[in-house]
Amino acid sequence: MSIDAYGGQNVSNRPQIVIDASVGVRLGDNWQVVFRPWFRQARPSTPTAPVPDWDAQIYQAGLHYERRGAVATRVDLGEIVSPIGLGMMDWRANLNPTIAPHLTYVVPMPVFDPTIPRQVPVAQSYPLGGVVTVSTLRWDARAAVVNAAPTRGWAIGANNNPHATPVVEAGGGITPVIGLRLGASVAHGQYVTADEVTRGSEGREMTLVSVEGEYAFAYTKLSGEFVRTGFETRADTAVAYAYFLQGMQTLTPRLFAASRYEVGSAPPLVGGLVPGVRTQLKTFEATAGFRLIPELTVRGSFYTRHGYTASAWDQQAAVSLVWARRWR
Repeated sequence: MSIDAYGGQNVSNRPQIVIDASVGVRLGDNWQVVFRPWFRQARPSTPTAPVPDWDAQIYQAGLHYERRGAVATRVDLGEIVSPIGLGMMDWRANLNPTIAPHLTYVVPMPVFDPTIPRQVPVAQSYPLGGVVTVSTLRWDARAAVVNAAPTRGWAIGANNNPHATPVVEAGGGITPVIGLRLGASVAHGQYVTADEVTRGSEGREMTLVSVEGEYAFAYTKLSGEFVRTGFETRADTAVAYAYFLQGMQTLTPRLFAASRYEVGSAPPLVGGLVPGVRTQLKTFEATAGFRLIPELTVRGSFYTRHGYTASAWDQQAAVSLVWARRWR
């Protein structure tokens, strides 16, 4: 459970509340059923707007199989966490070293093709499908088939889910030394179906390629990701980029500091009479956290962001309280 509040420019100072739970039922030595409901009362869009109703979604629901060995195997079937996007690992409040999430994963880019729904460079997504992962101490690889492109969010209970269409995803990584992993991912398939295109009779395809890295040593953890997504349009291919750099330093058993710099670069409007311009979303956050007790952490942040179409940076301060506990 988490509660956070922001103050400063262009933000409502009312809090946001999130309840993110997971349930696992062991069926045997290697089998488990998992279920992850998610509830949120979002902050109002403006300081004077009414408080929104609770939003309820399901982020995971399915069957999980895992076999240990020299080459370990893992299979997930059902509604799964998207295997594309390193930032997906930060989505839970107790795992996120900062307060704000990865905005490039949830904020739609400006319209670059008026005939299709808006997209993100890489999405926070929990699609239906299956993924197989194999790994050793030195390398890992995965392959998946899912029902939505990794540029569109999908979850049970979410508003405006995209139409289902098969998308193939794959990835892998190497661990040359303990604490260092370098990886890459690729995805290809339709990001809009023919029914979602307002002008034309065929769906549009996308190709996403990403590289990522993590390095943990002593009391420091560094991570980063770069994503390039090419969208087929009624004119030329539109290319979007997104990347982030993130670091966390444990100072004492109770105290830590973290920061993240993130950029999303949206393609210009294609097929228009006037050439479009590329726009960017940029965010930077510096966070200090203190663990009051093992289950309870308080964080404070300086947060600044520049929206895709904004003329200036917004300066904000944030505070959050996160409670996390595990029963087994």
